[in-house]
Amino acid sequence: MKAYCLYCKTGAEAKLVKLLKKDMRDYFDMELEVIYPTRLMNQRKQGQWKRVEQPLLPGYVFIYLQDEIPFPLFIIRQEREAYKILRNPDNTMELRSGDMQYAMWVYNHGGKFVPSTVVFKHGQIVKVLDGPLKDMEGRIVKLDRHHKRVVVGFMFAGSERRVNLSINVIDATEEEEKPRG
Repeated sequence: MKAYCLYCKTGAEAKLVKLLKKDMRDYFDMELEVIYPTRLMNQRKQGQWKRVEQPLLPGYVFIYLQDEIPFPLFIIRQEREAYKILRNPDNTMELRSGDMQYAMWVYNHGGKFVPSTVVFKHGQIVKVLDGPLKDMEGRIVKLDRHHKRVVVGFMFAGSERRVNLSINVIDATEEEEKPRG
């Protein structure tokens, strides 16, 4: 499988996904895997916790093709909200190495990122028990237990990107202090 990253107008990602899928069906009679990655965030408003869907990388859409299918650049060029396909230093468009790993991480989770469950022990590293962060190769930069969020740094497009993701926190010290019985 090959992956590509499309830079587009922020806020038009969902519309662009629908248009690109429709165009591929019309021109080639095949389904195109286009993912606009989103995250579910825990947000506290008026004392109540709610889950809100937000873009993971505003202005970016991932396109996935089987190896034998050529990239349909003319379809991308006809869309008004699509700006350009990100390119490697050698001017190729297919994502490679760390960028490809990140794109496949997005693909494997269907582009929808729910909060991960982490165990936090004061003064020690955070352990991820489940969720999309379990197989992430980024590093946890900051843990905000009060807001149930974590800042993760990962390499994408040649530089470190930092993304806020929601988590469900289990405090290991509290778990150890509870009487078992």
